[in-house]
Amino acid sequence: MPPNGDSSASDSASKSKLAKRYFFLEPPPRPVNSSPSAPTPTLGTKRPGPASASSGGQHDLGVCVSAKDASATPTHCSAPSLSATNSEGVPGEHARDGVAISVPSDGGSGSDVGGNGTQVQAERGSGQQGSDAQNPVLIAGEEHMQGQDEDTQPSGKRAKKCTSDVWQYFTKKKVIIEDKGKTYLQVWAHCDFPNCKHKGRAESNYGTTGFWTHLRTTHSIVKGQQQLKVEKDHGTDITAVEPYRYDEQASLKKFYLAIVMHEYPFNISDHEYFIEFIKSLRPSFPIKSRVTVRNEIMSMYLEEKDKLYNYFKNVDCRFSTTMDMWTSNQNKSYMCVTAHWVDDNWCIQKRILNFFHVEGRHTGAKLAETFTEVMVKWYVEKRLFALTLDNASANEVAVRDIITDLNVNGNASLVCDGIFFHVRCACHILNLVARDGLSIIAPTIDNIRALVLAVKGSPLQWEELMKRATECGLDTSKGLSLDVATRWNSTYLMLRDALYYKAAFMRLKSSDRRRYEKITPSPAEWGRAYKLFQCLKRFYDLTELFSGTLYPTANLFYRGFCEIKLLLDDWSTGQDATISAMAFSMNKKFDKYWKKSCTTLAVACFLDPRYKKRLIEFYMRKFHGSSYQVKVDELVAVIKKLFQFYSTSVSSKNKTENGATMPPSEIDTADLLVDNEDVELESYLYDSSGLGVDNLNELDKYMADPPLKLSEKFDILAWWKNQSKEYPILSKIARDLLAVQVSTVASESAFSAGGRVIDPFRSRLDPEMVQALICTKDWVAAARKDRRVHSIVGDLEVIEALAEKLLPEDTEVADSDGEAEVQGTHNMEFGDL
Repeated sequence: MPPNGDSSASDSASKSKLAKRYFFLEPPPRPVNSSPSAPTPTLGTKRPGPASASSGGQHDLGVCVSAKDASATPTHCSAPSLSATNSEGVPGEHARDGVAISVPSDGGSGSDVGGNGTQVQAERGSGQQGSDAQNPVLIAGEEHMQGQDEDTQPSGKRAKKCTSDVWQYFTKKKVIIEDKGKTYLQVWAHCDFPNCKHKGRAESNYGTTGFWTHLRTTHSIVKGQQQLKVEKDHGTDITAVEPYRYDEQASLKKFYLAIVMHEYPFNISDHEYFIEFIKSLRPSFPIKSRVTVRNEIMSMYLEEKDKLYNYFKNVDCRFSTTMDMWTSNQNKSYMCVTAHWVDDNWCIQKRILNFFHVEGRHTGAKLAETFTEVMVKWYVEKRLFALTLDNASANEVAVRDIITDLNVNGNASLVCDGIFFHVRCACHILNLVARDGLSIIAPTIDNIRALVLAVKGSPLQWEELMKRATECGLDTSKGLSLDVATRWNSTYLMLRDALYYKAAFMRLKSSDRRRYEKITPSPAEWGRAYKLFQCLKRFYDLTELFSGTLYPTANLFYRGFCEIKLLLDDWSTGQDATISAMAFSMNKKFDKYWKKSCTTLAVACFLDPRYKKRLIEFYMRKFHGSSYQVKVDELVAVIKKLFQFYSTSVSSKNKTENGATMPPSEIDTADLLVDNEDVELESYLYDSSGLGVDNLNELDKYMADPPLKLSEKFDILAWWKNQSKEYPILSKIARDLLAVQVSTVASESAFSAGGRVIDPFRSRLDPEMVQALICTKDWVAAARKDRRVHSIVGDLEVIEALAEKLLPEDTEVADSDGEAEVQGTHNMEFGDL
């Protein structure tokens, strides 16, 4: 305190109100030998010359705020600059950026302070600390700042955005301090690197040079240095290297997307160790609350819904749908409606349209009303082809009401008055048939179940079984499965494993007859178990095949079900009474649903160029003998009616682009059926006697052409795309018909991930949020798959263009069988790739 401090106290007090408005950047302390009456610079004072009062080194205090109003937002006022002389009397600039205002106080000199109660750096970015000032008193905690330059801006002005890249590595914080009865607001930046305690003043007039110097010398980060992102594309082995720049909004969007796609709880943002993990990657990343997460996910859902809606308006095809009802563990009933179609690239697509809560009784009228409402909201009610449902009685009523409503209010938009509209779930039919068979052969299954349970229930007995398995040369890593009474597929798995270890079980029985004599099946029961295993294996394989949603299944239904029918007919006439009774019971249930689903799916089989009408004739001969031709003629009449409907509704000119050859599908759609070699069937398929090709229309020409050779790798959608110019109307029919699903598993899979129903935590959410989560996950996953397919298509277009340049159009190329083909007319298939 200068000796004349008392004299200056009154002068300072008179200016206390004005002082509150000053933005004090570098208040120079009054020199000891200065006159007590030396005027304090005020707002608007001209910059004094070199003769001004000299002062020593000084430091910024920030915004001056009265102690009484410490919590109020400080007022930012521009101030004039002061020139001063240094301690040796040499004129010099002590104000940073030429701005300095003295601090009105009780005659005391200004103090050099820092944001945490210590002295601040004497020079910006120098790292030096003042040594001649008193420490101020910290009266408020630090306040975190993000994304803006709050350099004590006026309350009425918008704060400037921080644009420098240096703020990726520093976090700004406001600090309120008190010194000599005055309160000041400062902004400090703290280094975000772990265990680094570097900090510095961060007001806009301080610049960023000091921070860049720290990053260069301490963390090897150079200003302007380009960052690279190395990322492997999902589903491929291609690694992309591209420039990287941190985008907070893009990162937040990926954070919300991860919650949706991986079913994380909304309050993951409150998890302590998750926050620590994120902060270790990017300390400045803003962790949002669960309320914000919920709102952002809902916005994402609405955005994706709008994209899908606009896409549906432009796609030129009909849609097949699946619908299923489900009840959550919260006793809420949900309806899942899924749309299936073949897009312009001839790739099969599916999207969940709605997953919503249905109140009241599930009557047929209620289901029909709800389904129609969904179709109208998406504007696809006039472009429907088929609806796949399970065999509940309410669904029968619902389908009749839907067909009636669409024929009346939809301007007869259904194909052929709706004869193709109702498709019964094939997997549900197989389930009913299998359960009827299991009830007949239950005693044999009970013995095998008891045997498996006795071994699995005791570690000692399990060790004994594995010893016997090793003696028999069996693989001990397979293990045993125990079935669930209500799931026939689990019974199949139990029989499969038990039959594999049959020899080990027999040895175990010989070594411990007292324990295993009564529960071990007899040789006859083992034989029945093997017969049942064969039947269930066919059911199991077909269920897996029909459950696919990424490839057509309608064309595979007819042959698969015909094979099961022949198998049951053969067992019904067998010598074993138990097996015969089982087959008879299964056949009765099978016939009940077979007749209802035969027509639609037989037409789909007809559109498979490997089968055509020949395969249908083959099985009709087996089932109906000499009267088979009547059944074949009935089917041909339905096909002609369908062809006439499309002929009058679309132009014969093909509207589908015949672009590049289709890429190979990732899923083999014919392995199961082709593996069942049938010499008699193949000889009938390729017998071309009696076929003529003169004066035929498009449909007749297709039927007259011989079927293609059966191939393990055949993409039916690619074939129809490549033949769309030759068969413009039939290709249109194939595009719509091959999108029909023979199973509702597409809807059921929405409830399950790895065998469980909706996450118990999510089932407690409100129905609107459940729908947003389920639909967004489905839409985003499908969109990512589409991007990969389009990338493959683009690559194949380049390859095809190069091939056309290398080979003349009429060059003959020998195929794999040694036959010559004309390059210009060759249709690439899986084997060619």
